[in-house]
Amino acid sequence: MIAQLDTLRAHFGKFLLLILWAHVPALVLIALQTGHSPLWTALAGMVLAGCYHLSWLRHGAAPVTRYLSAVALMGEPAIMLFLLTGHTWQMDMHMYFFAMLALTIAWCDWRAIVTGAVAVSLHHLVLLYLLPSAVFSQDGNIGRVILHAGIVIFQTIVLVWISHKLVESFDRIGRMSEEILIKNEALTQRTREAEEANRAKSLFLASMSHEIRTPMNAILGFCHLIARTDLSPKQKDHVSKINDAGVSLLRLINDILDFSKNEAGKLTLEARPFDVRAAITNQINLVNIDADNKRVKLETRISPAVPRKIIGDELRFNQVVLNLLSNAVKFTENGTVIVRADVASSQDRDVVLELSVRDSGIGMDEQQQAKLFKSFSQADSSTTRQFGGTGLGLAICRQIVEQMGGNIRVESKIGEGSTFTFRIKVLVEDEHQQDSDRLPAQIQTLNVLAADDNPAARQIIHEIFASWDMAVDLVASGEEALSALDSANKKGTPYDLVLLDWKMPGMDGMDTARAMRSAGNQEKMPITLMVTAYCADEFMQEARAADISAFLQKPVDPRMLRDTILDLFSGQPPADTLTSANAPAQAARTSPRIAAAHEGLRILVVDDNEINREIAAELLRDAGLETDCAENGRIACGMMIENGDNYACVLMDVQMPEMDGIAATRAIRESWPAARLPIIAMTAHAYEEEKQRCFDAGMNDHIAKPVDPTELIEKLNRWLTARGKARARPQATADTPSMLPDELPPFDLAAALGRVNGKTPLLRKLIINFGEQYAAIASEIRNLIVEDQAQDARRLAHTLKGVAGSLEIRGLQASAASVEDYLSAGNVGAALSTLAEMEEQLTPAIAAARSLKTHPVNAALPASAETHDDASAAALEDLRTHLKRRSLGARSSFDRYATATGIAADARAFHPILKAVEKLDYDTALKLIENLQYAYNPRDESAA
Repeated sequence: MIAQLDTLRAHFGKFLLLILWAHVPALVLIALQTGHSPLWTALAGMVLAGCYHLSWLRHGAAPVTRYLSAVALMGEPAIMLFLLTGHTWQMDMHMYFFAMLALTIAWCDWRAIVTGAVAVSLHHLVLLYLLPSAVFSQDGNIGRVILHAGIVIFQTIVLVWISHKLVESFDRIGRMSEEILIKNEALTQRTREAEEANRAKSLFLASMSHEIRTPMNAILGFCHLIARTDLSPKQKDHVSKINDAGVSLLRLINDILDFSKNEAGKLTLEARPFDVRAAITNQINLVNIDADNKRVKLETRISPAVPRKIIGDELRFNQVVLNLLSNAVKFTENGTVIVRADVASSQDRDVVLELSVRDSGIGMDEQQQAKLFKSFSQADSSTTRQFGGTGLGLAICRQIVEQMGGNIRVESKIGEGSTFTFRIKVLVEDEHQQDSDRLPAQIQTLNVLAADDNPAARQIIHEIFASWDMAVDLVASGEEALSALDSANKKGTPYDLVLLDWKMPGMDGMDTARAMRSAGNQEKMPITLMVTAYCADEFMQEARAADISAFLQKPVDPRMLRDTILDLFSGQPPADTLTSANAPAQAARTSPRIAAAHEGLRILVVDDNEINREIAAELLRDAGLETDCAENGRIACGMMIENGDNYACVLMDVQMPEMDGIAATRAIRESWPAARLPIIAMTAHAYEEEKQRCFDAGMNDHIAKPVDPTELIEKLNRWLTARGKARARPQATADTPSMLPDELPPFDLAAALGRVNGKTPLLRKLIINFGEQYAAIASEIRNLIVEDQAQDARRLAHTLKGVAGSLEIRGLQASAASVEDYLSAGNVGAALSTLAEMEEQLTPAIAAARSLKTHPVNAALPASAETHDDASAAALEDLRTHLKRRSLGARSSFDRYATATGIAADARAFHPILKAVEKLDYDTALKLIENLQYAYNPRDESAA
């Protein structure tokens, strides 16, 4: 029986206990009123109630209890009928039989109802012949009993029918409940599966983000480094295109991650004050070059009602504006794009900001418009082929705008262009706070001149200075700038600050600066600031000669311009290179320098990827910083324990073996608080959750890989203090002949050195690593072929081909290329045959690489030819003690030993003892120490 019916019966059974026991005092009262014995009456009522009670306690709502209850219910009116014999109410008691019989329906059991009916009938028949006066007060006969029996039968039939319907209803409800439970369980399971799938997707995206960003960091990082070397125009063009393609791929990765976060409801918005006009201006600057190439005129029309500063998420606001602007320029040829901003409504500080981007491009029909704002869709397939894109941009814009409490729409006609309009709810910044951001009065009174041939750029400069309540004179060429300078000098109001665009037709910015310096008719030369959208390395030396005080990257960041002006007019020399935080891709190839106050500080770079460490170290050295590197968090913690005072900052990767960046940061924070030592996460993860994990662990900031050099230096400038000046360390000596032999067959050392920009230690390290990592590669390729894993074998051959080419092992490179080609064509037999030839080329190369481990290092080891005084012997013994204790201080002890014995800095990095210490292989290091001690004192002759 279903649970609901059992519950009903349990409640009814308890209710009957109360009913039957309540009849006992009622029967006693009737007995007293009618002159009968109250004792015997009470006993009769207690017998009925007690029998039911005992059955209930023993059997619960079982059938036996139900049948007994029916008899007991019929017994109560029978006793009352007997007590009222001869009373006028005697006949009325017959109605009580029917009432008590009706109660049995609550059992929902037709047998209990029939039991009660039979009990009534037997009562009447028996008493009719034994004690007729106890049934009818007068004229009692069989006819009247039959009449009563008929009424009871009719009532019984009705009650049985109702009981049956109740049971059916309960059964139906029970089945429905079971179905609902089953469906709920299925729904719960599907929900659980969906949540697990969503978590798996999020985990996959996070993992893929990390995996893709890691090689992207290498690609963009090396593009940055290569772009700063002497390249031919063709090479520069190739590097530029590689970098641009990498940036485009990174933008696509970011779009996918943004979309996935939006879909998962995990996109969080910041609430910080920002300048609306400056934000719009910066986004216009980002598309300026593309607009010029397509002969598209950009115009801005910002209503005076738009507040100067609002509180919101500037990054996401810029993302929406830039997407709409990029699309407008993309789909417009030789036309106009107009950006409008206005206030749709306002109440106190709450404002609904409306921004529209209108273009005169190709336009869209209604069917194409209906596909907009949907994921992975564009107007049509031909548009995708012609203009490219994933179709995610507008979908992300819609998600961001809606999260900002607004909406976005489009109006368009074929051939007449499109207008995209979005509204968002923002909060106007408090006026008192805005006043605190104003420039000092002495800066606001400066006389400023700006020269730029681009009207949009001039308008942007005008709006930036206008937002600071500063006047600026604008000219369109270098010639006009010279004329304005001469005129101002004659009027006695010379210019204090001149902003020059570098690339202008006719007289460019550099020519103008030189002409200004050579004019000689100015009592006071203005401070000159160069503005450019091109690589600053190209004119850095020339700019210094022309007395350029600083330069800025386009698009001009108002905040960066403001800080630069404050530095220039406060007597503090600005950094060599000032770039905008949102500079375009080509600007990232400049060589940013650390602020002068921070030059020489030492940074600890912690990353398990050798390429990432190399790129970071190179960038930091070029910026004017010193670096140490650690391969994982555990090594970094040891270095902090021994030399923590040396470091001004730690750049910490997050995912590393042995000890990750989170655990390492927590360990470092036990001794080094955030105010004393900044730790900046440098990781391929870009999720907000990952950033928050870094902050929760005690990190100060976060830089996403691929690392933008400009962003890296800006964040270091923000967090560094002069506290952590690097301690003096032995300077690297020039390459000694022993670092590499004159010849090393089959390596072409001269050509290989050219590939590493002449860095002998780096080439030596690469060759030694080659000998360690690729000795068994031929066997690995053969095993993969035998195991029918030709594609994996092909990838190994491809890798070997690339490495051999980089190290200029031409014979090995050619044979590896042949193996790869045969495997790609599916010719396994030829591949195996060529593999034997490849081994013949590989064997001498591995032998030569391994020989380097002894040749140059022994020249740096303290052998018998070297001088070993008491200091070096003591340093060696100290190192041996640290190794025996398995102490992390062994690294510092090795540095002291190397200094005492005069090991060259370049050779020191490849010293076998140091390599063993870095790997925490103390046993190997001790064996090397014992060999050294044997070399110092082979054997005490007296003991022979």
